[in-house]
Parts: sequence; C-alpha cells; structure tokens
Amino acid sequence: MQPYGSDRVRASGGRVILHSRLPKGWTPRTPKSGTHAEFPGTAILWDDEYFEVLSAEALPAGGVRYTLAPWQDEHTFRHFEAYDAASEARLLADHQTAQRQRRHSRGARLASMLLGHLPSSVQERLANDLGLFPARMTLMSLVPPVVLFGACVWLYAGAKVDEKLSPVPPWLWLFAWLMMIDSAVRFFIAMSQNRGAGSFLGTLGYLLYCLVTGKRTAPPKLALEVPEEIAQRDAVEWRSWMFTLLSPREQHDLAQRYEYDYRKDAYSVAGAILAVGVIGILSSVSKLHRFSGLLVLIVAALIVLEQAARMAAFKKGPAGSIFGILVRPFLKDVLTRAQG
Repeated sequence: MQPYGSDRVRASGGRVILHSRLPKGWTPRTPKSGTHAEFPGTAILWDDEYFEVLSAEALPAGGVRYTLAPWQDEHTFRHFEAYDAASEARLLADHQTAQRQRRHSRGARLASMLLGHLPSSVQERLANDLGLFPARMTLMSLVPPVVLFGACVWLYAGAKVDEKLSPVPPWLWLFAWLMMIDSAVRFFIAMSQNRGAGSFLGTLGYLLYCLVTGKRTAPPKLALEVPEEIAQRDAVEWRSWMFTLLSPREQHDLAQRYEYDYRKDAYSVAGAILAVGVIGILSSVSKLHRFSGLLVLIVAALIVLEQAARMAAFKKGPAGSIFGILVRPFLKDVLTRAQG
C-alpha cells in the first residue's frame, strides 16, 4: 500500500501500521465495556479500500502510530475520511497555518489577561484570527481579579494582626468583591461550557470604545457547525495543562486516547506552583513567631518539595500532584472517554 506525504507504512498480521508525523484526528475503536457498546473507529478510504482505525498511539519521539484493519461488514458508517495525496496536502497546510498562528499569537497569549475581559464575540474573532481559545483567554483574565482580591485580604489580615487600620479603602474592597463575583460566574461558564465570557468591566470598556471610535468587531464567520471530533480536540487542548496534575496512570490513559504529551505543559505548570510556594516561604519568614506564619511556612515548604520532586521525575515520565484533586472534577468527561 502506498503511503502519502512523509508517512511510513508496514503490514503486520493482517493489519496496517501507519506512522504519521502529524496527527490526523482519526478516532480509534472504543471497545465494549459494562456501560457502553463497542464503537468502531474512524472509517478510512485508502486506495479504494475501506479501513477501520483500531488504535492511535502518540509516540515519545513525536508523531502518531495508527493501527488499521479492513472494515468489517457488520459495522456501518455514515461518513469516512479519505487518505490520499490531496488530504495529506491539506493536513500539511493546516499544520503550517497553525504553526504561524502560534508564532503570531505568543504576544496575544500574554495579553490574554486583558483580552479575556472582552465580550465573547470579540474573543471568538481573536480565536479565529490568532488561533487562541476563548475559554483559555477567559481563564487567564481571571488572574488579575484574584491577585487584587488576595492582596486586599493580605493587607487587611496584616493590619488586623498588627492592630492597625486597614490600608485598603472601602471603594477598593467593593471593586475587588464585584470583580471576584464576576470572575466566579465567568469561571463557571468557561469550565462547564468551554466558551469565552467577557467581564462587566471589559464589556463596558468595549462599548465605550465603540461609541468613541464608531468601530465594532464583526461577529466571527462560523457558517458551519464544528464537528464533534474537532470540538473534543479543542476541549482537550485548552485543558491539557490540568492533565499534568493527574496521576501517571490517568495521564497514560489520556495519552493513549488523545494527542497528549505531558512534556508540553508539565514543567511550566510545576514551575508556577513552585514559585507560589517560594513566595509563601519568603512571606512567612518574618512571622514565624506566630502559629499562622509557621503553618504557612510548612505548607509552602511541602509545596516546593513536591513540585521539585515532580520536575526531577519528568525526565522519566509524567508525575502527579496533590493538586490533581482540584482539577479532576473539571476533567470527568475526557477521563471517562480515555478510560472507556
């Protein structure tokens, strides 16, 4: 059988092993279990023959290994994916476009803390133009309100302990509470519905911008419904940083089911948590004479030790974290599909 593009192929035991440098988005067969029936994998039309995707394995060195078998007559399919020179050319073009979007959107990712406050329609437009995920932009924009609220609480608590007046004015407290309530609602929307949600402050600012300039960002041009496979892939992509906190077994299941590589986000997530632990240690040193300061020091030290151990273990494979219990409720859908 003739492979296309940079793919390599070999036959083994009546099956076809296809090595692809780029993921094709083909779904492997879902075996029968006690909760659901067997579902065949993606149907592939290759040189006038139909094949079923039995498995899709992400390779440590990069790429995906697909195992295909001739399509069984007892299974029916409503659509199929063509594997030919034209489909590989489109796949390569899409990959190159995505690469350009990633390079151009690095600055936009850093600016997501502000862009995520814009109305959802504007976030969708930015997602189309720059290859960003609106839900991730929304989550990034939650950082400033949380930091502001945390700073207010820290200053208030410090003033109470030192028996001084709080340096936080009432108007700032009111603003911080409004932003936190707004952030809680937006967090729920982003996590449960996988879409962006603008803040009241960002929406107000955008409306003022439209009134002053007379400009308005047109709604995104989405004429076609997004296929379920692509929607699932996007949902996995923007939540992949959470996967690094799960147990090694769960991460292995996710790598088998999806195109997931723990090395993509593991070091950055662990480094961010470690930095928070270091800040906690430094902030508690001057308050060790109090029980609260000693408690903060112990907790922060444990966090630093755990993250340092995880970063050392990443050379051998994925490593879970105690913080996995916080993200696991938001990953029930992908974990169910991966373990099914």
